[in-house]
Amino acid sequence: MTRAVTLAGYALLVAALAGLELTGRVWHHTSTLGGAVAALGRRRAGRWLLRAGWLWLGWHLFARANWA
Repeated sequence: MTRAVTLAGYALLVAALAGLELTGRVWHHTSTLGGAVAALGRRRAGRWLLRAGWLWLGWHLFARANWA
């Protein structure tokens, strides 16, 4: 994959999360991002998924960063 495709994928993910948040705040039919994370954190498997996601994000943003 090229850098442009990767950045476009992340931009799409951020746009989807922003859309979820906006939909939840305007129409009150869907959960906001905070509500979705809270609901996921209520279950043991959800907490493991949150931890795994946090570790994955940390690895990709901090551990593999080129600081040169």
